[in-house]
Amino acid sequence: MNNLFDVDGNIWIKKDDRAFIGKGRVELLQNIQIHGSISKAAKAMKMSYKAAWDSVDIMNKLANKPLVTKVTGGKGGGGTVITSHAKELIQSYEEISILHKNYFSTLENSFNEQINDTIETEPAFCRLTGNISIMKNINDNYEISIKLKNDQILTSIENKKFVIEKNLQINDEINFLIETNTIILTKKNQNNSARNKLLGKIISIHNDEINANITIDCGENIIIHSKITSSSCKKLELKKDNEIYASFKAYNIIIL
Repeated sequence: MNNLFDVDGNIWIKKDDRAFIGKGRVELLQNIQIHGSISKAAKAMKMSYKAAWDSVDIMNKLANKPLVTKVTGGKGGGGTVITSHAKELIQSYEEISILHKNYFSTLENSFNEQINDTIETEPAFCRLTGNISIMKNINDNYEISIKLKNDQILTSIENKKFVIEKNLQINDEINFLIETNTIILTKKNQNNSARNKLLGKIISIHNDEINANITIDCGENIIIHSKITSSSCKKLELKKDNEIYASFKAYNIIIL
């Protein structure tokens, strides 16, 4: 499917309700490290010196340790440098940015799939419905048990704030998604780290010699799809009407 829309957003890390660090400030710190000067870093970013200095001042005041400091002359000369704490902060921000990007990619795929009015031969998501049977509050998360029409139980892990904002309650009917490429297929009931496992029968295989899209009927009109590599499909010797186990983690369930 060709994406028609992009879902985008920026990350801002805050402290005491004040903007601490975002993409632009990370870039500023990186440029200070490269140029050894706030003014040169600002110039490289086509940013005013005052705006750059104010950003550095705010970050230094909000951080637990200084991020930018001056060093006096000596071997190698003096100038403005970023500290090791700043380098650790940049690394942490970039790791969060990757998670953020992946999350928005999931939303983007979901949005474009929902508005697409053509036949989707390679679905990106399985769409299922079930009823909440159990909710366990564990620290800042909820472990939610979802009962399907075929009486199989799935488990989802959701953030406490999400559960409260969505006002999820026991017996509520919910719709949820599972990404097709997160579903692992096995012919035998094997133990693995996945919390969820559905038993079904393969009703179709679409193989383009790169990827294989497997459609599985789990009973009671519960249809799921799994996208695996063609080599994996061949190795498992998957065929239509094979009985198959589909496993996926609790975090792979996306409640709508």
